Formats: sequence, structure tokens, C-alpha cells
Amino acid sequence: MKRLVFACAALSLIAGGQMYSQGGGNPFIDHSDTGETIHVLPGPAVLHNPHDRQPTIAPPQQGTAVFPPSFGSGDLSDHGGLEIANAGFWAIYWNSSVAGSTATSTSTTAQYANIQAQIDDFITNFPDNANWDNSSTDDYEVIQQYGSHAPIANTLANWGAFVDTASTQSSISDRSLRNYIAGLFNAGKVPARTDTIYGVYLPPGMRVTLQGGASCSAFCGYHSHFTYGSMQIKYAAFPYLNCSACKLSSLTVADMLTIVTSHEIREAVTDPGDNGVNAWYDAAGYEADDKCAWHNLYQMTKGGFWVQPEYSNGLTRNGSTFPQHGCVVPNR
Repeated sequence: MKRLVFACAALSLIAGGQMYSQGGGNPFIDHSDTGETIHVLPGPAVLHNPHDRQPTIAPPQQGTAVFPPSFGSGDLSDHGGLEIANAGFWAIYWNSSVAGSTATSTSTTAQYANIQAQIDDFITNFPDNANWDNSSTDDYEVIQQYGSHAPIANTLANWGAFVDTASTQSSISDRSLRNYIAGLFNAGKVPARTDTIYGVYLPPGMRVTLQGGASCSAFCGYHSHFTYGSMQIKYAAFPYLNCSACKLSSLTVADMLTIVTSHEIREAVTDPGDNGVNAWYDAAGYEADDKCAWHNLYQMTKGGFWVQPEYSNGLTRNGSTFPQHGCVVPNR
């Protein structure tokens, strides 16, 4: 599949968003209702880079392209926390109104019956299951350079999906979302693992609330962790992105969800925050995908899924040297 390309075209938002600030001026930091630090992805209207006032699409390139970061300060630094060495992903759908939604992509290689099917295929195709080699399918493997405590695998295990029958609520707090995940573990509906990111996809009209605001106005998704017994559980929250602050006019809900999912998976692997110790972020506190948020969005070679670039320090791991100091769009 050839990626759709636009010469640095700006995408338009359906409507604006609200400005907010948490974490000492870092818009990517918010806090749970219980006080824990949460790494959020603000909506495009919240983030205003002085150079790119609107979200952008990566222009056509021959070979791997590296774009200047839009946010943060300098390269990422290792702050001593663990990374997820052999990550997996488990999709959890609050109910069938999100799993069975037909708001799927119109530009992927395959046409999907519903969002669950599209997310499942995206997770399968996100890694190319080979170490970084500057190939056109290295969308996930850029993060391998950050495996400082244990090598980060070139795979992302797709553990499948659980579709719940929970009633749609108007809102849910982060604490309640964590309790919900723990309840699934307790009931044996989903197994608890420390190497897995549990992505909770919420139905239309259901918001997640943090101290700085609610999803679909203040942010479009986030990742965090909590303690379950002796285990550090990593999870991500994905609201239904048909909302004005998180919807780009030319893309579908499923397209928006794969963009935000790519952001949260990579950051959960490189900075999971286990035991309250963070791993990779820059001098301004921005994580890898924060630095590239909403700019130079592109379609993967495998499947044509929409994702965002990943920041690269230019480190050498596994005998490979990664692109230097910028947001990487793999070879087209």
C-alpha cells in the first residue's frame, strides 16, 4: 500500500479546544484524581507550536525522513526507570458500541467491519518483528534505541481483545478506570501481566476525568500505571475520538484511535513509570512521542494505518544506529 501523501498540508480541526496547563507548564502532564502523574496527549487545538499552528501530514520522501521536533527541549535522557523489554497489548472495549462501531478508516489497505477489527489488525502490523534496519516498516522499532536496562524487543505481542457489556457512563475518573481494570483481573476476564499495556477503549459520549479536565476537551488519551498486588500494571485510556477537540476533519474515528494508540504504546514502553521511577524524557519533561505530537502524521506501509512519528536520539543499539535528533517517518 502506498501512503497517501500531502505536501505538508495542514489538517483542519472540526472545532477548537480549551487551553490548560498542568505539570509546571508541560501540557503533556496532568494528574489523576488521586494525585498520580498522568502522561496525556492533549488535543491538537491545545498545542500550539510556533512553527506549525495546525496538525500536519508528512510530505513525500525518498528514504527515511527526520523532521525537527515540535515540542520539548533537546534529546531524551535516561532517568533510571525500567522500560518494557517484551511488550504486549491487550485491547479492552467498554462495550459493543465502541467495539462494533463502523467509523473505520477509508484509506487502509483492508476495509474493516468495525473498530475492534481495525485496532486488532493495527496492533498486529505496528511492529515489523525485525530490529531497526531503516526499512519502510520500522514504525514501531524506533523505540529499540531506548532499551538501556534490557533490550526492547522488535515485537509487540497482540494478546487479543475483551469486549465487556458495561453500561455507558457520562464520565469516569482515572481511579475508577484503574479499579475497573483490576476488577477484570479479579474476575479472570483478563490476565494480569507486567509486560502488557491494557488499552481501554471507551464508547461514544463517555469521558475520562483528570485534575486538568476531561477527555475530548483537555486531552485525547493517556497512559499510566498502577500497583496490583505486587505487579506494576501499565494501561492507556482511549476515549471515542469523534469529539471536536480530538478529531481531524479528513480522518475517521478509527484513524484518530490508531494515531493516539501509536503514541501511547511507544511511550508506555519507553517510560512506563514503574514504582514511580521514570525512564526516558527530555529536559522539559516531554516523552518521546510528545516531541512529535500531531505533526508529520503519516500512513504506515503495512496496512496504511495512520500513526505519528517517534522521536529518535540517534543512539546505537543491537548493532544499528538510529536517525539523529528528530521525529522519524520511515522510508516510503
